[in-house]
Amino acid sequence: MTGDDITVTLDRSVALVLFEFLSRTTDEEDGEPLAEALQFKSELPALWATLAALEDVLTEPFAADYGARVKAARADVFRKFGAAAK
Repeated sequence: MTGDDITVTLDRSVALVLFEFLSRTTDEEDGEPLAEALQFKSELPALWATLAALEDVLTEPFAADYGARVKAARADVFRKFGAAAK
């Protein structure tokens, strides 16, 4: 870690859902699915860096049952935090 690094603690299910979302949206056509939401050129590289950091710590993306794990993580996140979105 450099002096500019920070540590963020996430619920594992949240991390996996975020990883899947970032994988799907930032890697496709250089972030085209997010084009309307991005206002500054630095935002997409920041999302790529977040995706890379999650990839460094998560083992689920390499599991044979990755899809099932993401589905379970989505349900877990909604169960834990979904009421906040209403």
